[in-house]
Amino acid sequence: MNKQQKNYIKAVVGFVLAAIILCAGIMTALYLMREEKGMENLMAPVLKRLIAGILLFGLTVCWRHFLKKSVSKVAGIIVIVLLSLFFAWHISGIPQEKALKPQNVNLEKAEFRGYEINGNHFLIKEARPFIKYKMQSSKIANVKVYFEEPVAQDTDVKISYQTKEKPTYEQNPRVWANIKKGEKIAFGEIDATGITRIKVRFGSKIGQQFVLDHIELNANYRERVQKKQITMIIYFMMFLLMPACYLLLSHAVELQKRTNQNKILKVLSFPFGLLVPIALFITLLACSMVAWLKSTCGDVSFSIIVLQLTSPIKGTDSGVINSIIKTGIIPPLLVTLTISIVYLIMVRVLYNLEDLPVKKVPAWTKICLEIILLIALVGTIQVQGTKVGMWEYIKSVQEKTDFYEKYYVNPAKTKLDFPSQKRNLIYIFMESMESSYADQEDGGIMDDNYIPNLTKLAKENINFSDKADGKLGGPTCLEATAYTVGGMVAQTAAINLKLHNSGSMFGNFLPNLTTMGDILNKEGYQQVFLCGSEGDFAGRDTYFTSHKDFHIEDYNAAKKEGFIAPDYKVFWGHEDEILYKRAKKQLEQLSSSDKPFNLTMLTVDTHFPRGYKCRLCKDKYNRQYANVIACADQQVYDFVEWIKKQDFYKNTTIVIAGDHTTMVDTSDPIWGNLNNNYKRTVYNTIINADCTYKENVTENRDFSTMDMFPTTLAALGVQIDGNRLGLGTNLFSGQKTLPEKLGRGYINQELKKNDKEYNGFY
Repeated sequence: MNKQQKNYIKAVVGFVLAAIILCAGIMTALYLMREEKGMENLMAPVLKRLIAGILLFGLTVCWRHFLKKSVSKVAGIIVIVLLSLFFAWHISGIPQEKALKPQNVNLEKAEFRGYEINGNHFLIKEARPFIKYKMQSSKIANVKVYFEEPVAQDTDVKISYQTKEKPTYEQNPRVWANIKKGEKIAFGEIDATGITRIKVRFGSKIGQQFVLDHIELNANYRERVQKKQITMIIYFMMFLLMPACYLLLSHAVELQKRTNQNKILKVLSFPFGLLVPIALFITLLACSMVAWLKSTCGDVSFSIIVLQLTSPIKGTDSGVINSIIKTGIIPPLLVTLTISIVYLIMVRVLYNLEDLPVKKVPAWTKICLEIILLIALVGTIQVQGTKVGMWEYIKSVQEKTDFYEKYYVNPAKTKLDFPSQKRNLIYIFMESMESSYADQEDGGIMDDNYIPNLTKLAKENINFSDKADGKLGGPTCLEATAYTVGGMVAQTAAINLKLHNSGSMFGNFLPNLTTMGDILNKEGYQQVFLCGSEGDFAGRDTYFTSHKDFHIEDYNAAKKEGFIAPDYKVFWGHEDEILYKRAKKQLEQLSSSDKPFNLTMLTVDTHFPRGYKCRLCKDKYNRQYANVIACADQQVYDFVEWIKKQDFYKNTTIVIAGDHTTMVDTSDPIWGNLNNNYKRTVYNTIINADCTYKENVTENRDFSTMDMFPTTLAALGVQIDGNRLGLGTNLFSGQKTLPEKLGRGYINQELKKNDKEYNGFY
C-alpha cells in the first residue's frame, strides 16, 4: 500500500468519524432543547441532511482525484450540481407540499351542532356551536372559511383537530382564524400530520348570523409552494458550499505558503483558537436563550429580564435553573464543541487527501472564519435583541419624561382618615392567578372553569371587572409590573419597578417611597409577610422590611419553626398546603393581640412553567398546569372558609389578587381558546369590605394592578382625600383611572422612560 492510498484511508476514517460526531452532537443538542419531540423524531431530518452532505463531499473528492479527462470533469460537475438540486428539492418539502392540494369541506357530510341552517344562512342557536368533518387526507396545512357577505362584527373562528396519536380535540393545539368586521375570509394555519377529523366553530354569541360560502382546506397552495422553493434554493446553495470550500482549499497550496509567511496575517490569525469558538458559542447562546425565554415565559418585558439578571440566584426554583442549563446553555456549548472538533478533523482529512506535509489550519482560513463569525455574532445580537425588546428598552431609559411629576400622588402628603376601629387585612397574592382561567360563560377563556371557587367568591363579594354582566375580569399589568416583585410593588405602592436602578433593591428598597406597609405601620398595625419560598429572592424581604417593619415568615423560617424538615425542599421551597397551615397559625397569634394586623402572603404552586402538583391535586385535566390551578382554587377557598369561622373575621377584610398574569407562553396548549380579541387580566376579589359604593363602579373598568393600592385602603374603611394614591385610583369612588383617562399604551411608553421624580424614590 503506497503513501497516497494510506492517506485516502486516513481521510475516509477521519471523514466518517467527523460525520458521526457531527450527527451525535447536533441531535443531542436538539434533543435537550426539544425533549418532548423524542430522539427518533429528530434523527430523520438530521440524517437526511448529513447523508446528502456526505454524498456530495465524496463525489467532489472522486471528481478531483479520479476524473482526469476534461469531459469527465464537466460531467462530474453536472452530476454534483444536479444531486445538490435533488437533495435541496427533497429536503425543502416541495414533494410533500405538492400532495396538499386544495379541497373543500363537503358540508353535506359534516356534523353540525348549535347552528340553525337555512341554505347557506347560519344562525347561532346554542353555546359552542361547531361543524365537524371527517378528513379524507392525513395532513392539512391551513383552513380558510369564506363568507358570502362581510361579517357584521368581529368574529372568532376556532379550528380544532384530532390525530391518530392524540384522538381528542383538547390534546392538540387549537388554531384561531379571527375575522374583522367587514371582512369575508378567515384564515388559520395548521401544521400537523395524521389528522382524522377537524372541528370548525365560527361565532360564539347566540343570535349571530352568517352567510357561509364554503370552507377550504390547504388554501394558498401557490404561496406555500413558493416559500418551499425559496427554502430549496437556500439548501441548494448550502449543499454546493461544501464541495466549493473543499475545492478552494485544495487549490490554495500556494496561497497558504504565502499567507503563512506573512507576519501581518499571522498576527491577525493568532486569536483564532480562542476567538472563533467564543464567538460561535455566544452566537448560539443568544439564540438558545431567547428561544428558551419565549417558549417558557412568553412575551415578557425586557425590564423583567434585567431584574432576573441583576437578582441573586439564591432561592430560585431548581427546576427553572435546570431548564436554563439544559435547554439554554448546554446545547450551544455542545454544538460549539462538536463543530470545533469536526472542523479540526476535517482539516486533517483535507490535508491527507491533498498529501500536504503541514497539517494545520492556514492563516487565511482562520482570518476568514474570524470575520464571518464576528459578523454572525453582531447580526445575531441585533436580531435577538430586537426579539426581546432590548434595543427599545435601551432607547426608552435614555429618554426623559415628567410622567410621575404630573400624575403621581404622594401618599405621605395625602390626608388619610382611618375608622375608629381599624380593620384587619389579609392580602393573598396568588402566583400568576388570572381571570382567564374561568370558562367562557363566566368571563374566562377556558372550555372548563379551572377556578370555580374563585369565580364563586368573586360573584358573592366584590370583583372589579373590565367586563359587564357580572362576568369575571380584572386589572391589567402595566410596564414592569408583570412579575412577582413588580406586581407586589404595584399593588402596595402604585408604581412600577424601574429596573435600571435595581441595585437598590437589595440594600434599602426604594427608601423614599411611601407604601401601604408604611401607612399601616404608622397606624399601629402588626405586619407579617408569609411565603413558601426564600424571602430574599428578588429583594422581596428587603421591600417589606423597608416598608415597614414586616416580620418575614419565609421558607427558611418554616424550617426553623419545625413546619418542615431542615432538608425539605420542593419547587421553590415548600408547597401551598403547608403555607396555609402556617397562615392559620400566624392568624391565631396575630388575632390574640389588641392591635390590628396585616398578613400579606404569597402562594407559589401556580408558578410557571407547569406549576407544582402537590398531593392534594387531582388529575381532572390532561395538563398539569390546569390541575395545579384547580388545586390552588380549592385550597384558597378552603382557607377563606376557615377564616370566616374565626372570631376575628367580622373585623377583617380579605383581598385575593393575582400578583400578575401568568408567564406560561401563549403557544402552550392551555391557551387553545386565546385570541386577539380577549384581554387577559389579573384575578381580584375583595371580601368583607367596609365601604359604600355604587354597583356600576365594579363593571366595565379599564384599570391596572396599581389601582389596588388605594382601593384596598378604601376597603378597610379609610377615607382618601382625592381618592388617588401613587398612580392608582380608588375604584370604589367611581373616578376615572389613569388607563381610562390616558390609555394603557401611552402610560406604558412613559413608564419605560427615565423619570426624575421617580428617581427620587431611591
